[in-house]
Order: sequence, then C-alpha cells, then structure tokens
Amino acid sequence: MRSKLLLIAAAGAALSLAACSDQHAQEVKEGAKAAASDVKDAAREIANDPDVKEAGTAIKESAKEAGAELKEAAGEAGQELKEAGKDLKQDAKEGAAESKKQLNEATR
Repeated sequence: MRSKLLLIAAAGAALSLAACSDQHAQEVKEGAKAAASDVKDAAREIANDPDVKEAGTAIKESAKEAGAELKEAAGEAGQELKEAGKDLKQDAKEGAAESKKQLNEATR
C-alpha cells in the first residue's frame, strides 16, 4: 500500500512538473512572438520615417554627384596624360634630332 501511495505521489509530481514545463514553454513562445512583432513594427516605423527617407535620398544624390565628379576628374586626368604623352614624344624627337646633329658635327 505504501509503495502505491509513493507511486501515486511520484506520478502526481511528474504531471505537475510537466504542466509547469508546458506552461513555461508557452510563455516563452508568446514572449518570443511579442518580441518579433515589436521588432517588425520598429523596422516598419524606421522604413517609413520621413527623416530616414530624406537621408536615403540625400545619400543617393550625394553618391550620384560624387560619381559625376569622379568621371569628370578621370576625363581631365586622361586628357592631361594624353597631352603629357604628346609632349614627351615631341621632346624625344627633338632630343634625337639634337643628338644626331651633334654626332654629325663630331664626326666631321
């Protein structure tokens, strides 16, 4: 009889613990859902915030302007490089002609 009482008490304790575990799990699950909902709402608010939209537009415009300036600077640098190449070629021709002249004069 005593072992039956002990068995019944143990079964009751196990059921009680299982009920607590299920309740705790449900509370955790509901808390997680609430937190996810709060994060989703906050993200929606940020996405729709006029200041955030304005900042995004300003960044986009700034990047566009920087790209145009970079393109212009690259074009100018290319043109300057082309001119420097022409000057170098001309200097090389003149140097070669002067060297040839001096060589002819030295061999006379």
